[in-house]
Amino acid sequence: MHIQQTQIERKIHLNMNYYLGIDFGGTEIKIGIINDTGTIIIKNKYVTDTTKSGDEIVAHIADCALELIGKSGIPKSAIKGAGIGSPGLLDPEKGLLKVVTNVPQLNGINFAEGIGSRLGIPAFLDNDVNAMTLGEFFFGAGKGYKHIIGLTLGTGVGGGIILNGELHRGASFTAGEIGHMSIATDGLYCPCGNYGCLERYIGKDGIVTRFTAFKNKGIETSIDKYLEDGKITPKAIAIAAADGDKLSTEVLSETGKILGIALATLTNVLNPEIFIVGGGIANAGDLILEPARHELIKRAYTIPARAVKVVPASLKNDAGIVGSASIAVAKLK
Repeated sequence: MHIQQTQIERKIHLNMNYYLGIDFGGTEIKIGIINDTGTIIIKNKYVTDTTKSGDEIVAHIADCALELIGKSGIPKSAIKGAGIGSPGLLDPEKGLLKVVTNVPQLNGINFAEGIGSRLGIPAFLDNDVNAMTLGEFFFGAGKGYKHIIGLTLGTGVGGGIILNGELHRGASFTAGEIGHMSIATDGLYCPCGNYGCLERYIGKDGIVTRFTAFKNKGIETSIDKYLEDGKITPKAIAIAAADGDKLSTEVLSETGKILGIALATLTNVLNPEIFIVGGGIANAGDLILEPARHELIKRAYTIPARAVKVVPASLKNDAGIVGSASIAVAKLK
């Protein structure tokens, strides 16, 4: 503990500004403090107790944040503000959570005001994928660019859009729902009510379903060596592909191709400088990204297609905290 505290003290510069990041999720809450350069000074994670009321959850988050601030040695006066990244439908201008599927008792709660008033510092709320994109914009792979599209590939497919250096939220604050672009006219049904949504093909379930269908046809694969608790997962597919499994490589290549179709459309419509791809599935790296680049070049207008880059996110496991804190950076810069 003494060594950890010494390391923290070495990182603290009292002439710096600091920002609190709260990465809220249905099962856990990650909280950390970053400095002006995006370096995490201190962080911790806490359990989301879904048996509590909405107000009790807000109070718990604030108490955890205050405890972390106390341990950091940073004067609260040096912390300019707090950013809160959350899933669900929300109103970032009012700091209001509208629909949080996994924690419905938070529906209608003014998250930003409730937490900020308890902390005694300004607090701001935004979508968790917008937060990830802002983190990459300020401190990661998007630093130095003005026109950025961030994507997360996981259970679903999320997106964040920065145009001319500003986050684009849209008229109803729902811009960036890239996972619900239709890529197949009569495609798979999506729980959102649409058909052929991108995330039905390159989200976790889509990748596993395609792989399983090929495996069940008797196509040879070494995937059984890499299963997690006997289950096929995108992570197991990626590991098998990296080890030379042909079926795994083919499925990831097809995933990249489908991603590239979507990127080509986004390139033609929004003309970004860079796509930043994060999330667990993106850990497959060029096994997905190289086919995506190839398909983008093949399908999009030549000039914007040759100009845009497709790169992996750089913040990795720190994306939630740094991204959430970056919501406050964007508001207070």
